Amino acid sequence: MVKQRLLNTSNRCMVIFFLAFIASAIVAWGYEQYLSVMLLAVFHVLQIVFAALFKLAYVFRLVAQHQLGLTLR
Repeated sequence: MVKQRLLNTSNRCMVIFFLAFIASAIVAWGYEQYLSVMLLAVFHVLQIVFAALFKLAYVFRLVAQHQLGLTLR
C-alpha cells in the first residue's frame, strides 16, 4: 500500500516538476525583455531547482518500483 502510494506520488511529482521546469524556461527565455535582471536570474535558478526535484522524484520512483518488484525503467 505505502509502496504503491510512493510510486503514484513520485509519478505525479515528476509531471508537476517537468511542467514547472517548462514554464520557468518559457518565462526565462521567452519573456526576458519584459523582466528585470533579478527576476530573470530567479527564473534561471528555478530551472536548476525544478530539474533537481524532477531527478529526486525519479529516484523515489525507482525505489518504489524496486520495492514492488517491478521492472526498473
